[in-house]
Amino acid sequence: MKLSTKTIYSLRLMVYLADRLETGKPVRLKEAAEAQGLPYKYLEQLAKPLKAAGLVRSEQGKQGGYVAARAAGEITALEVAEAAAGPLELLGCAGAEADCGTGGPCPAGAMWRLVESRVRETLAAHTLEDLSEKAALESFTGGADSGAARISCVEKTKGKRKG
Repeated sequence: MKLSTKTIYSLRLMVYLADRLETGKPVRLKEAAEAQGLPYKYLEQLAKPLKAAGLVRSEQGKQGGYVAARAAGEITALEVAEAAAGPLELLGCAGAEADCGTGGPCPAGAMWRLVESRVRETLAAHTLEDLSEKAALESFTGGADSGAARISCVEKTKGKRKG
């Protein structure tokens, strides 16, 4: 199972916006891209579904940009992930009535539904506030780094097997 960059970058963008919500000033995507080390053009694409899902709003004009639509504690990682990549579905065949080609229900179907349920529960249980650089970090990393950087650690393991 691998999370797409759409999901990871969308979470990073949302944490960045949520952390700046208190300033009352919109954030330009170029600023977010530079601060997070993310491709600007990609963030432009990611902002559209986040806006359509009501997670961000855009403000036009000279001082315009993007703002988290709700407080960081009110937006879950699941909302962001599903806005970015669609409904969570680890396996297309994990549904209760799914036929995985064995001539009947998948013998591992119940297990896959449980895995999907636990992933969904975990994402739903964590808000942007939990992932924020302002949040207590020990539960995730044991150190003091930024929330958005914590999210990017998934990418740093790309191509490496954990023992």
